Amino acid sequence: MNKLLVGTLLAFTCISSFADDLKVADDFKSGDLVSADTFNQIFDTIERINRTVVDTDLIGVWSCDAMTTRNTSGWTSKSLFYVLENAQVNLTASSASTSLESPYSISTSNPSPFKREGAGTPPFTGAFSATYTLHKNKLFTKYSGDESARIWDVNIVSPSRFELTFLETSATSFPASYASFITCDSAEAVPASPTAPTATNNKTGINLAWTDSSSDETGFKVYRRLSSETEAKLIATQTAVTYSETDLTEGQTAYYHVTAYNDNGDSAKSKAVSATLDSVKPTVVSHVPSANQQVDRAVRSHQNLSITFSEAVKIICPAGGNGPSCSTAGFAITAVGTKDNDELSNYNYEFPVSGAPFASAITVGQSGIVFSGDLTPMNLPRGDTITVTVHKEWIQDANGNQMAADYTYTFTTGT
Repeated sequence: MNKLLVGTLLAFTCISSFADDLKVADDFKSGDLVSADTFNQIFDTIERINRTVVDTDLIGVWSCDAMTTRNTSGWTSKSLFYVLENAQVNLTASSASTSLESPYSISTSNPSPFKREGAGTPPFTGAFSATYTLHKNKLFTKYSGDESARIWDVNIVSPSRFELTFLETSATSFPASYASFITCDSAEAVPASPTAPTATNNKTGINLAWTDSSSDETGFKVYRRLSSETEAKLIATQTAVTYSETDLTEGQTAYYHVTAYNDNGDSAKSKAVSATLDSVKPTVVSHVPSANQQVDRAVRSHQNLSITFSEAVKIICPAGGNGPSCSTAGFAITAVGTKDNDELSNYNYEFPVSGAPFASAITVGQSGIVFSGDLTPMNLPRGDTITVTVHKEWIQDANGNQMAADYTYTFTTGT
Protein backbone atom coordinates (compact mmCIF):
# COMPACT_ATOMS: atom_id res chain seq x y z
CA MET A 1 0.00 0.00 0.00
CA ASN A 2 2.76 2.43 0.95
CA LYS A 3 4.77 1.58 -2.15
CA LEU A 4 1.77 2.23 -4.35
CA LEU A 5 1.05 5.56 -2.67
CA VAL A 6 4.68 6.72 -2.81
CA GLY A 7 5.01 5.60 -6.42
CA THR A 8 1.87 7.40 -7.44
CA LEU A 9 2.89 10.62 -5.70
CA LEU A 10 6.34 10.44 -7.24
CA ALA A 11 4.85 9.88 -10.65
CA PHE A 12 2.60 12.90 -10.52
CA THR A 13 5.39 14.99 -9.01
CA CYS A 14 7.57 14.11 -11.98
CA ILE A 15 4.77 14.82 -14.41
CA SER A 16 4.13 18.27 -12.96
CA SER A 17 7.77 19.24 -13.42
CA PHE A 18 7.48 19.07 -17.19
CA ALA A 19 3.74 19.44 -17.68
CA ASP A 20 4.14 21.76 -20.66
CA ASP A 21 6.26 19.20 -22.48
CA LEU A 22 4.47 16.00 -21.55
CA LYS A 23 0.74 16.22 -22.05
CA VAL A 24 -0.59 12.70 -21.64
CA ALA A 25 -4.22 13.79 -21.65
CA ASP A 26 -6.55 16.25 -19.99
CA ASP A 27 -5.85 17.24 -16.41
CA PHE A 28 -7.53 14.69 -14.19
CA LYS A 29 -10.48 15.82 -12.07
CA SER A 30 -12.40 14.21 -9.25
CA GLY A 31 -14.57 11.42 -10.62
CA ASP A 32 -12.58 10.95 -13.86
CA LEU A 33 -12.08 7.41 -15.13
CA VAL A 34 -8.34 6.71 -15.46
CA SER A 35 -7.57 3.51 -17.32
CA ALA A 36 -4.66 1.14 -16.76
CA ASP A 37 -3.49 2.07 -20.28
CA THR A 38 -3.21 5.72 -19.24
CA PHE A 39 -1.27 4.88 -16.08
CA ASN A 40 1.07 2.58 -18.02
CA GLN A 41 1.61 5.34 -20.55
CA ILE A 42 2.51 7.83 -17.80
CA PHE A 43 4.87 5.46 -16.00
CA ASP A 44 6.56 4.36 -19.24
CA THR A 45 7.27 8.01 -20.04
CA ILE A 46 8.62 8.73 -16.57
CA GLU A 47 10.84 5.65 -16.79
CA ARG A 48 12.21 6.80 -20.12
CA ILE A 49 12.97 10.28 -18.84
CA ASN A 50 14.71 9.14 -15.66
CA ARG A 51 16.99 6.51 -17.18
CA THR A 52 20.36 7.06 -18.84
CA VAL A 53 20.10 8.69 -22.27
CA VAL A 54 20.61 6.28 -25.16
CA ASP A 55 21.35 6.87 -28.82
CA THR A 56 17.80 6.20 -29.95
CA ASP A 57 16.56 9.08 -27.77
CA LEU A 58 18.40 11.54 -30.00
CA ILE A 59 18.27 10.05 -33.50
CA GLY A 60 15.98 12.02 -35.79
CA VAL A 61 15.15 15.49 -37.08
CA TRP A 62 14.82 18.27 -34.51
CA SER A 63 13.79 21.92 -34.40
CA CYS A 64 16.15 23.67 -32.02
CA ASP A 65 16.46 27.01 -30.22
CA ALA A 66 19.92 28.10 -29.07
CA MET A 67 21.15 30.83 -26.71
CA THR A 68 24.44 32.63 -26.25
CA THR A 69 25.65 35.80 -24.56
CA ARG A 70 27.71 36.85 -27.60
CA ASN A 71 26.37 38.93 -30.49
CA THR A 72 26.16 36.50 -33.42
CA SER A 73 25.24 37.07 -37.05
CA GLY A 74 21.74 35.75 -37.79
CA TRP A 75 20.76 35.56 -34.11
CA THR A 76 18.16 37.79 -32.40
CA SER A 77 18.91 40.01 -29.43
CA LYS A 78 16.82 39.27 -26.31
CA SER A 79 18.03 41.93 -23.87
CA LEU A 80 20.84 40.12 -22.02
CA PHE A 81 21.38 37.30 -24.50
CA TYR A 82 20.99 36.27 -28.16
CA VAL A 83 18.78 33.50 -29.49
CA LEU A 84 18.55 31.46 -32.69
CA GLU A 85 15.12 29.90 -33.13
CA ASN A 86 13.78 26.97 -35.17
CA ALA A 87 17.10 25.78 -36.52
CA GLN A 88 17.03 22.28 -37.99
CA VAL A 89 19.31 19.63 -36.52
CA ASN A 90 19.72 16.11 -37.96
CA LEU A 91 21.19 13.42 -35.73
CA THR A 92 22.03 10.35 -37.83
CA ALA A 93 23.27 6.90 -36.82
CA SER A 94 26.25 5.23 -38.45
CA SER A 95 26.40 1.55 -39.29
CA ALA A 96 27.67 0.83 -35.79
CA SER A 97 25.31 -0.35 -33.08
CA THR A 98 26.18 2.60 -30.79
CA SER A 99 27.81 6.02 -31.18
CA LEU A 100 30.42 4.94 -28.62
CA GLU A 101 31.47 2.13 -30.93
CA SER A 102 31.63 4.42 -33.96
CA PRO A 103 30.66 8.14 -33.91
CA TYR A 104 27.31 9.21 -35.33
CA SER A 105 26.83 12.44 -37.30
CA ILE A 106 25.27 15.87 -36.78
CA SER A 107 24.22 18.29 -39.50
CA THR A 108 22.37 21.59 -39.10
CA SER A 109 20.73 24.36 -41.03
CA ASN A 110 22.48 27.71 -41.58
CA PRO A 111 22.99 29.53 -39.21
CA SER A 112 23.86 26.65 -36.92
CA PRO A 113 22.55 26.43 -33.34
CA PHE A 114 25.81 24.75 -32.26
CA LYS A 115 28.77 26.76 -33.50
CA ARG A 116 28.38 30.51 -33.75
CA GLU A 117 28.69 32.26 -37.11
CA GLY A 118 32.06 34.02 -37.40
CA ALA A 119 33.55 32.33 -34.33
CA GLY A 120 36.90 30.64 -34.27
CA THR A 121 40.04 30.87 -36.38
CA PRO A 122 39.46 30.78 -39.25
CA PRO A 123 35.94 32.20 -38.66
CA PHE A 124 33.20 29.58 -38.82
CA THR A 125 30.55 30.10 -41.48
CA GLY A 126 27.66 28.09 -42.94
CA ALA A 127 25.95 24.98 -41.65
CA PHE A 128 27.47 22.86 -38.90
CA SER A 129 28.56 19.30 -39.64
CA ALA A 130 30.24 17.10 -37.03
CA THR A 131 30.47 13.66 -35.50
CA TYR A 132 29.33 12.80 -32.02
CA THR A 133 29.47 10.16 -29.30
CA LEU A 134 27.00 9.75 -26.44
CA HIS A 135 28.26 8.49 -23.10
CA LYS A 136 26.74 8.74 -19.60
CA ASN A 137 24.35 11.57 -20.50
CA LYS A 138 27.16 13.58 -22.12
CA LEU A 139 27.32 14.41 -25.81
CA PHE A 140 30.84 14.74 -27.27
CA THR A 141 30.85 16.62 -30.60
CA LYS A 142 33.85 16.90 -32.94
CA TYR A 143 33.81 19.56 -35.64
CA SER A 144 36.51 19.20 -38.28
CA GLY A 145 37.82 22.67 -37.52
CA ASP A 146 38.29 21.99 -33.80
CA GLU A 147 41.36 20.36 -32.29
CA SER A 148 39.32 18.25 -29.88
CA ALA A 149 35.74 17.26 -29.09
CA ARG A 150 33.42 19.56 -27.16
CA ILE A 151 31.23 18.33 -24.28
CA TRP A 152 27.51 18.92 -23.75
CA ASP A 153 25.29 17.78 -20.90
CA VAL A 154 22.14 16.02 -22.21
CA ASN A 155 18.79 16.28 -20.42
CA ILE A 156 15.74 14.43 -21.74
CA VAL A 157 12.75 16.63 -20.86
CA SER A 158 10.09 14.54 -22.58
CA PRO A 159 9.96 11.95 -25.37
CA SER A 160 9.88 14.80 -27.88
CA ARG A 161 12.28 17.30 -26.25
CA PHE A 162 15.89 17.34 -25.06
CA GLU A 163 18.26 20.04 -23.81
CA LEU A 164 22.01 20.49 -24.32
CA THR A 165 24.15 22.58 -21.97
CA PHE A 166 27.69 23.41 -23.06
CA LEU A 167 30.09 22.29 -20.30
CA GLU A 168 33.52 23.55 -21.30
CA THR A 169 34.65 26.85 -19.79
CA SER A 170 37.99 27.54 -21.45
CA ALA A 171 38.34 30.95 -23.03
CA THR A 172 38.88 29.45 -26.47
CA SER A 173 35.62 27.55 -26.56
CA PHE A 174 33.14 29.16 -24.21
CA PRO A 175 31.27 31.26 -24.90
CA ALA A 176 33.28 32.47 -27.88
CA SER A 177 32.71 29.61 -30.34
CA TYR A 178 29.67 27.64 -29.21
CA ALA A 179 26.14 28.24 -28.01
CA SER A 180 25.61 28.10 -24.26
CA PHE A 181 22.29 26.27 -24.23
CA ILE A 182 20.20 24.42 -26.85
CA THR A 183 16.62 23.14 -26.61
CA CYS A 184 15.42 20.75 -29.30
CA ASP A 185 11.87 19.63 -30.08
CA SER A 186 11.18 16.75 -32.38
CA ALA A 187 10.31 17.81 -35.92
CA GLU A 188 8.85 14.33 -36.29
CA ALA A 189 6.55 14.63 -33.29
CA VAL A 190 3.23 12.91 -32.90
CA PRO A 191 0.21 15.20 -32.45
CA ALA A 192 -1.11 16.34 -29.08
CA SER A 193 -3.76 14.22 -27.40
CA PRO A 194 -7.44 14.97 -27.95
CA THR A 195 -8.99 16.64 -24.91
CA ALA A 196 -12.39 16.98 -23.21
CA PRO A 197 -13.90 13.71 -24.47
CA THR A 198 -17.58 13.05 -23.76
CA ALA A 199 -19.82 10.00 -24.20
CA THR A 200 -23.59 10.44 -24.24
CA ASN A 201 -26.40 7.92 -24.52
CA ASN A 202 -28.68 8.86 -27.44
CA LYS A 203 -31.21 6.04 -26.86
CA THR A 204 -30.09 4.11 -29.98
CA GLY A 205 -26.33 4.30 -29.42
CA ILE A 206 -23.55 6.36 -27.86
CA ASN A 207 -22.46 9.76 -29.14
CA LEU A 208 -18.77 10.60 -28.66
CA ALA A 209 -17.18 14.03 -29.00
CA TRP A 210 -13.76 15.48 -28.22
CA THR A 211 -11.64 18.57 -28.76
CA ASP A 212 -8.85 18.64 -31.35
CA SER A 213 -5.81 19.96 -29.46
CA SER A 214 -3.27 19.68 -32.29
CA SER A 215 -2.75 21.28 -35.67
CA ASP A 216 -0.69 18.53 -37.29
CA GLU A 217 -2.85 15.41 -37.00
CA THR A 218 -3.95 13.34 -39.98
CA GLY A 219 -6.99 12.06 -38.10
CA PHE A 220 -8.24 10.31 -34.99
CA LYS A 221 -8.55 6.74 -33.78
CA VAL A 222 -11.46 5.74 -31.56
CA TYR A 223 -11.01 2.82 -29.17
CA ARG A 224 -13.73 0.99 -27.23
CA ARG A 225 -13.69 -1.51 -24.38
CA LEU A 226 -16.86 -3.22 -23.21
CA SER A 227 -17.27 -4.01 -19.53
CA SER A 228 -16.84 -7.69 -20.42
CA GLU A 229 -13.49 -7.08 -22.18
CA THR A 230 -9.98 -6.54 -20.84
CA GLU A 231 -8.49 -4.54 -23.73
CA ALA A 232 -9.72 -1.64 -25.83
CA LYS A 233 -10.20 -2.29 -29.53
CA LEU A 234 -9.90 0.13 -32.45
CA ILE A 235 -13.40 0.75 -33.81
CA ALA A 236 -12.95 3.81 -36.05
CA THR A 237 -10.31 5.86 -37.87
CA GLN A 238 -11.59 9.21 -39.06
CA THR A 239 -11.01 12.96 -39.38
CA ALA A 240 -14.17 14.18 -37.60
CA VAL A 241 -14.20 15.07 -33.89
CA THR A 242 -17.49 13.23 -33.26
CA TYR A 243 -18.44 9.59 -33.56
CA SER A 244 -21.72 7.69 -33.16
CA GLU A 245 -21.47 4.16 -31.80
CA THR A 246 -24.38 1.92 -32.82
CA ASP A 247 -22.93 -1.54 -32.28
CA LEU A 248 -24.21 -1.97 -28.72
CA THR A 249 -27.10 -3.82 -27.12
CA GLU A 250 -29.49 -2.51 -24.49
CA GLY A 251 -27.81 -2.14 -21.11
CA GLN A 252 -24.24 -2.50 -22.37
CA THR A 253 -21.63 -0.17 -20.86
CA ALA A 254 -18.71 0.86 -23.05
CA TYR A 255 -15.48 2.73 -22.24
CA TYR A 256 -13.85 4.91 -24.89
CA HIS A 257 -10.63 6.80 -25.51
CA VAL A 258 -9.33 8.65 -28.56
CA THR A 259 -5.88 9.28 -30.03
CA ALA A 260 -4.72 11.65 -32.74
CA TYR A 261 -2.26 10.36 -35.33
CA ASN A 262 0.01 11.52 -38.15
CA ASP A 263 2.88 10.03 -40.14
CA ASN A 264 5.07 10.05 -37.01
CA GLY A 265 2.71 7.93 -34.92
CA ASP A 266 -0.13 8.17 -32.44
CA SER A 267 -0.61 10.69 -29.66
CA ALA A 268 -1.05 9.75 -26.04
CA LYS A 269 -4.52 8.49 -25.24
CA SER A 270 -7.28 10.86 -24.17
CA LYS A 271 -9.01 10.39 -20.86
CA ALA A 272 -11.41 7.46 -20.84
CA VAL A 273 -15.14 8.15 -20.85
CA SER A 274 -18.01 5.72 -20.51
CA ALA A 275 -21.72 5.48 -21.24
CA THR A 276 -24.46 2.85 -21.03
CA LEU A 277 -26.91 2.26 -23.86
CA ASP A 278 -30.33 2.79 -22.34
CA SER A 279 -33.56 3.28 -24.29
CA VAL A 280 -35.96 2.08 -21.58
CA LYS A 281 -38.27 4.82 -20.35
CA PRO A 282 -38.99 5.11 -16.62
CA THR A 283 -42.43 4.18 -15.33
CA VAL A 284 -44.38 4.46 -12.07
CA VAL A 285 -44.43 1.04 -10.38
CA SER A 286 -46.23 1.82 -7.11
CA HIS A 287 -47.66 4.63 -5.04
CA VAL A 288 -49.23 5.54 -1.70
CA PRO A 289 -52.19 5.93 -1.43
CA SER A 290 -52.93 3.12 -3.86
CA ALA A 291 -55.39 3.48 -6.72
CA ASN A 292 -59.01 3.84 -5.55
CA GLN A 293 -57.93 3.61 -1.91
CA GLN A 294 -60.14 5.46 0.55
CA VAL A 295 -58.06 7.46 2.99
CA ASP A 296 -59.35 7.02 6.53
CA ARG A 297 -60.73 10.13 8.12
CA ALA A 298 -58.38 9.66 11.08
CA VAL A 299 -55.29 10.17 8.92
CA ARG A 300 -56.60 12.50 6.24
CA SER A 301 -55.18 15.56 8.01
CA HIS A 302 -51.64 14.29 7.59
CA GLN A 303 -51.80 12.22 4.43
CA ASN A 304 -48.51 11.28 2.77
CA LEU A 305 -48.24 10.95 -1.01
CA SER A 306 -45.44 8.67 -2.26
CA ILE A 307 -44.52 7.75 -5.87
CA THR A 308 -42.07 4.93 -6.68
CA PHE A 309 -40.44 4.68 -10.14
CA SER A 310 -38.96 1.73 -11.99
CA GLU A 311 -35.49 3.29 -11.79
CA ALA A 312 -33.76 6.36 -10.44
CA VAL A 313 -35.17 9.48 -12.08
CA LYS A 314 -34.51 13.20 -11.89
CA ILE A 315 -36.93 16.11 -11.78
CA ILE A 316 -36.01 18.33 -14.73
CA CYS A 317 -37.25 21.67 -16.00
CA PRO A 318 -39.08 20.91 -19.25
CA ALA A 319 -39.02 23.26 -22.20
CA GLY A 320 -42.20 25.28 -22.10
CA GLY A 321 -43.26 23.80 -18.77
CA ASN A 322 -46.78 24.84 -17.73
CA GLY A 323 -46.13 25.40 -14.06
CA PRO A 324 -44.55 27.98 -11.86
CA SER A 325 -40.87 28.77 -12.17
CA CYS A 326 -38.61 25.75 -12.41
CA SER A 327 -37.14 26.60 -9.01
CA THR A 328 -40.33 25.17 -7.43
CA ALA A 329 -40.88 22.17 -9.73
CA GLY A 330 -44.56 22.97 -9.34
CA PHE A 331 -46.10 20.52 -11.77
CA ALA A 332 -43.86 17.45 -11.62
CA ILE A 333 -46.48 15.65 -9.50
CA THR A 334 -49.93 17.10 -8.85
CA ALA A 335 -52.81 16.09 -6.59
CA VAL A 336 -56.11 17.78 -7.50
CA GLY A 337 -59.41 17.42 -5.68
CA THR A 338 -62.98 18.23 -6.65
CA LYS A 339 -64.27 19.86 -3.47
CA ASP A 340 -63.52 23.04 -1.62
CA ASN A 341 -61.17 22.71 1.35
CA ASP A 342 -62.96 22.76 4.71
CA GLU A 343 -60.77 25.57 6.00
CA LEU A 344 -60.54 27.57 2.75
CA SER A 345 -63.87 28.19 1.04
CA ASN A 346 -63.91 28.06 -2.77
CA TYR A 347 -60.40 26.48 -2.81
CA ASN A 348 -59.82 23.98 -5.60
CA TYR A 349 -56.37 22.75 -4.56
CA GLU A 350 -53.41 21.47 -6.50
CA PHE A 351 -50.26 20.00 -4.99
CA PRO A 352 -47.50 20.83 -5.06
CA VAL A 353 -47.89 24.57 -5.37
CA SER A 354 -45.59 27.34 -4.37
CA GLY A 355 -45.56 27.49 -0.58
CA ALA A 356 -47.31 24.16 0.02
CA PRO A 357 -45.37 21.51 2.03
CA PHE A 358 -45.36 19.07 -0.88
CA ALA A 359 -43.71 21.69 -3.08
CA SER A 360 -40.77 21.93 -0.71
CA ALA A 361 -40.36 18.16 -0.82
CA ILE A 362 -39.91 17.89 -4.59
CA THR A 363 -37.63 20.32 -6.44
CA VAL A 364 -35.99 20.59 -9.83
CA GLY A 365 -32.73 18.66 -9.81
CA GLN A 366 -33.88 16.22 -7.13
CA SER A 367 -33.23 12.59 -8.03
CA GLY A 368 -34.16 9.21 -6.63
CA ILE A 369 -36.48 6.24 -7.02
CA VAL A 370 -39.08 7.31 -4.45
CA PHE A 371 -40.56 10.82 -4.19
CA SER A 372 -42.87 11.68 -1.33
CA GLY A 373 -44.41 14.61 0.49
CA ASP A 374 -47.16 15.50 2.95
CA LEU A 375 -50.39 16.85 1.46
CA THR A 376 -51.10 18.77 4.69
CA PRO A 377 -51.22 21.02 6.78
CA MET A 378 -54.36 21.88 4.74
CA ASN A 379 -56.91 19.18 5.59
CA LEU A 380 -58.21 17.13 2.69
CA PRO A 381 -61.98 17.59 2.33
CA ARG A 382 -64.33 14.81 3.41
CA GLY A 383 -65.70 12.57 0.67
CA ASP A 384 -63.42 13.96 -2.01
CA THR A 385 -61.81 12.28 -5.01
CA ILE A 386 -58.13 13.17 -5.44
CA THR A 387 -56.54 12.78 -8.87
CA VAL A 388 -52.76 12.33 -8.75
CA THR A 389 -50.80 12.92 -11.94
CA VAL A 390 -47.10 12.36 -12.60
CA HIS A 391 -46.29 14.65 -15.51
CA LYS A 392 -44.01 12.92 -18.00
CA GLU A 393 -42.18 16.02 -19.26
CA TRP A 394 -40.69 16.62 -15.80
CA ILE A 395 -39.40 13.06 -15.26
CA GLN A 396 -36.14 11.80 -16.80
CA ASP A 397 -33.79 8.94 -15.98
CA ALA A 398 -30.01 9.21 -15.70
CA ASN A 399 -29.54 8.56 -19.43
CA GLY A 400 -32.08 11.13 -20.62
CA ASN A 401 -35.08 8.86 -21.17
CA GLN A 402 -38.37 10.59 -20.32
CA MET A 403 -41.60 8.93 -19.29
CA ALA A 404 -43.66 7.90 -22.31
CA ALA A 405 -46.93 9.24 -20.92
CA ASP A 406 -48.43 10.94 -17.89
CA TYR A 407 -49.34 8.56 -15.08
CA THR A 408 -52.68 9.24 -13.40
CA TYR A 409 -54.67 7.54 -10.64
CA THR A 410 -57.24 8.52 -8.00
CA PHE A 411 -57.92 7.94 -4.33
CA THR A 412 -60.74 9.17 -2.10
CA THR A 413 -61.15 10.62 1.36
CA GLY A 414 -63.55 9.23 3.97
CA THR A 415 -66.55 11.03 5.31
